[in-house]
Amino acid sequence: MHSVPRELVNRVLAEVAEAVTETEQPAEELFGPAEEYAAVVATERVDVRHRSALDFEGRTPATHFRQGMVAGSIAVLIMTVAGTFSGEELSGASTLLLSLSTSVFVAVGFAVFPALRAAGRTRSAWLHGAGAGVIAAVGVCLAALPAIRDAHSFPFPPFAAAGCGLLLGVLGPAVPARVVNRWFSPGEGRRLDDEQWLRRLGELLHGRHGLPLRTAQQHVTEAREHLAATGSGAQQELGQVEIYAMDLTDGPGRDVQRIRHRLLGALSGAAVFAVLFTLTLLDPDSSGAAPWVHAVLFACSSALAVTLLRKMRTR
Repeated sequence: MHSVPRELVNRVLAEVAEAVTETEQPAEELFGPAEEYAAVVATERVDVRHRSALDFEGRTPATHFRQGMVAGSIAVLIMTVAGTFSGEELSGASTLLLSLSTSVFVAVGFAVFPALRAAGRTRSAWLHGAGAGVIAAVGVCLAALPAIRDAHSFPFPPFAAAGCGLLLGVLGPAVPARVVNRWFSPGEGRRLDDEQWLRRLGELLHGRHGLPLRTAQQHVTEAREHLAATGSGAQQELGQVEIYAMDLTDGPGRDVQRIRHRLLGALSGAAVFAVLFTLTLLDPDSSGAAPWVHAVLFACSSALAVTLLRKMRTR
């Protein structure tokens, strides 16, 4: 949850094990619930520069990218298997177009978009998402053209499309985390003038830390007014912008933002599965998934949304 360095994790586990051995008391009695103690360790014993690079989910852009590529790989493999056994005959060209365009869309949606958002580059995230959507739509439209659907110029077995998914899963963990972080946050920690500093503050508050846009802009306005009153530079008066943004959002509100983000995802999933369920009922002869599959997924998403809503109300 907190992307704590592995060395500190091992050290804390050794300390807990030693305390349990010496006192012969359960770990929970000595240190409290595991989640609460993990939050204490992440707050008090992790370098502030490392903490400032984490978003409201406790992940760095590199973590989002690598985990997203693996998750996207699994999604592409599932779609490949479902498409292979759907009974619909596709030419090699159609299969190749669908495989490539779907892989691009999934890679951006699962990995690039959340990594850019965690880097505070929300506008770039939406631009990449829109570009991936256009690529996917063009690929689907081209694959559906009669000239391409009926073409048999080269064989491309449906199972070969799984290679696109496997490639995503391999590329994610293969790229070093520091390289990925440089890709998505090239200017992290550099010296900024006042306007760049204030603009970056808004980006970080809204993108990395998940504050509503209006709230983020209010913090920027307050910082601007404070600088105007003191006559000092932003960097000298308020420090590094990444650390200042983290300080503004540290505390219980971070947990609320995390739950809110997951709630929106669960609600979006429930809406999508409800639409798919309705479409399969209206067109029972379609070659898609059976209605009960969408019904089960809708029920799971709805149950998760209800659980998260209850958790948010208790905060």
